[in-house]
Amino acid sequence: MNKFIQYIKDSFEELNTNMTWSSREEAQKSTVVVAAFTIVFALAVASIDKFFHTGLDWFFNQFN
Repeated sequence: MNKFIQYIKDSFEELNTNMTWSSREEAQKSTVVVAAFTIVFALAVASIDKFFHTGLDWFFNQFN
């Protein structure tokens, strides 16, 4: 158990002393870029799905 506690302490020390963190502004800009890309990608996937769904409905309705 003592090794685990030491590991946690060492991890926090490394995060506080050896890591370089982005500025708040840079992190906010990156978050906006990721959110925008996610929305665009979701819309593209939804559009492709709708296209195939419509096409397959039309195709299978030809046999009714």
